[in-house]
Amino acid sequence: MNNNINTLLNEISYKINGDEFDKTLDILDNILKKVPKNYRANLYKGQICVEKKEFQEAIKYFEEARKVDIKTFKAYNLLGISYHAIGEYDKAINCFNEILKITPNSCSAYNLLGITYYKKNDYKKAIEYFNKSIEINPKYDKAYNNLALFYYRNKNYDIAIKFFEHSKSLDERIFKAYDMLGMSYYKIGNYDKGIECLIKFLQHNQNSYKIANTLGAIYSYLKDYDKAIKYFTKAIEINPKYASAYNNLASIYFNKKNFDKAALYFDKAKRFSENYFSDYYKLGFSYYSKGYYYEAIECFKKVIEKNENSYKAYNLIGLCYLSNSEYEKSIKYFEKAIEINGEYYEVYNNLAIAYFNLKNYAKTIENFNLTNLEIIKDKLDIYNKLAISYFYIKDYNKSIEYYNKIMSKLNYKTPFYVYNNLAILYYLKKDYDSILKTYHKYLDNYKSENNFASYNIFLLSYNLLTKRLIKYNDFLILFEKCLIKSIENNSHNSDINNISSIYEIMEYDIETLKLILENKINFKNSKELLKDKLNEKQLKAIEPIINKIKLFSFNSNIKNISDYGNNTICIEYYFSKLNSVAIIKNSDNNKEIYGKQAKFITEDIKYDSLISIFSDNKRTYDFNILFLIKENIEKFGGLKVKAIYLPNNCNEFDIKLIKCVLNNDDIKLYKAVKENGSVKYLLI
Repeated sequence: MNNNINTLLNEISYKINGDEFDKTLDILDNILKKVPKNYRANLYKGQICVEKKEFQEAIKYFEEARKVDIKTFKAYNLLGISYHAIGEYDKAINCFNEILKITPNSCSAYNLLGITYYKKNDYKKAIEYFNKSIEINPKYDKAYNNLALFYYRNKNYDIAIKFFEHSKSLDERIFKAYDMLGMSYYKIGNYDKGIECLIKFLQHNQNSYKIANTLGAIYSYLKDYDKAIKYFTKAIEINPKYASAYNNLASIYFNKKNFDKAALYFDKAKRFSENYFSDYYKLGFSYYSKGYYYEAIECFKKVIEKNENSYKAYNLIGLCYLSNSEYEKSIKYFEKAIEINGEYYEVYNNLAIAYFNLKNYAKTIENFNLTNLEIIKDKLDIYNKLAISYFYIKDYNKSIEYYNKIMSKLNYKTPFYVYNNLAILYYLKKDYDSILKTYHKYLDNYKSENNFASYNIFLLSYNLLTKRLIKYNDFLILFEKCLIKSIENNSHNSDINNISSIYEIMEYDIETLKLILENKINFKNSKELLKDKLNEKQLKAIEPIINKIKLFSFNSNIKNISDYGNNTICIEYYFSKLNSVAIIKNSDNNKEIYGKQAKFITEDIKYDSLISIFSDNKRTYDFNILFLIKENIEKFGGLKVKAIYLPNNCNEFDIKLIKCVLNNDDIKLYKAVKENGSVKYLLI
């Protein structure tokens, strides 16, 4: 029987470091059932337990082996390691000392003593034994690494690097502490070397999600966010439940103001580690930025649970309620923020806005006046709300003061409603000259791409005229200025400038040929057109200016001239851009346009240009050309005859007559030809 057991134990001795622990354990358990005090069986069972990190069990079998044959027992290193693993440091030290009795120059025993004394916080002895290990074997890399770890943990990173680098120099092929060497370089601010070492570690330990996360953190600190995102994402790929990487990734997107992704990753970090999640402030802010106000409120309340004096969290809860139009609730939280920190000036601004929305204008003014405007980015919004508030409490001078501040900031970009409200305030103060100055200032300064309010100014000033509050001559000057500025503004329209050729349908007769020959224009009666747009009194008021207006109606493409009768021809003009020329696309005028009755307005609305009244509602033509004539009203050099299109029934006699009258090879003649149900124009 003993021979069989010895044979089995001999076989096990060769397999003890293999991976087939279960089969080997079954054999050992069978032997120990039969012979519980078998020295080798207990020894081997202890060794396997160490491999499986079952240190309590390992101690049990090692101690049994030692009892059986203390003279033969040599596994003090494994027994000591097992005692060390369960925190029995004194017993571990005794075991390592037993090794030294057997092998006095055991560098590994001194190294293990150093590790154990370090755990007992006896750093002096730990360093002594690490150095003793190195003294015995100057190439024992583990002792150098342990010395380096000691200095790293005591934040003496330069010395730690020295020992790590020495360990690496002994044999770089077996050096594995690139992670700690990299962290040491990182701690002293040598980021390039730190990154280099950590990347090497990750190359050999591809499942180390913590090192990937650390690399991400270093790149994030260096503001290389693309690489930081790469490594945080890698950490998550390795460990999809690693909350720290989600949190770090969220912080990057938060700093980049990508609050959608920030909220997504903060939420995942919280889900995987709710007990340790602490970034409720950033998560709340991300929710707030996305418009998830109630989710944001819950996060900010978590912040307050940890710090009841977090006035910023109270302010943000107030902002959530403010954004959700729950103004009474927002006021409660804004006031709590002020109670905690009366010098947090931003919150006064928010409180003022809440009162403004509740139309409590006195409280609005009171809190805006407590705001430190130097820290507020959107001062114009404050000026606007103050101007409106002073208007409603009838302090017109203060209201004017704040509208003027808006104008000084925006200059030519000032929207019309600011000028309008200034005019209303001057009206209430009976300062009618200032109303005219305000309108002139708007016309002089206008360079914006917003809709041009010249038609509104005409209607508003006409109201003043009918009430005899301004002089007729002043009204005419303003109206003409409105018209000229409208034409100039329209002439800069890029879409209009794309028009090069325009077409007019005319009756073919001698008078038409005469017009073409003399390069004259068949103008439209402006007053007749405006009868459909303005009442008789309005038309009479602007007649001196309208008499200077010339209109030319045209189409934007060649129509089938055969549809107009046998004596119809189409003239194509070459249109060259000129100053003070407006091309009006015909459309219905907005009958409800603001300006027919003056009123105080609190936001920009739809306005219209004065030239809109010259559009042709009957739509005989696609477009009208409008311009002010100041010199020769018969000739207009901006339009040149380019071609004449004749109907298909035009005979040879008419064609010869037209060519003779024109006597101009630059003017091309085309004749309509019907072909397969469509009309083509052939050069003749």
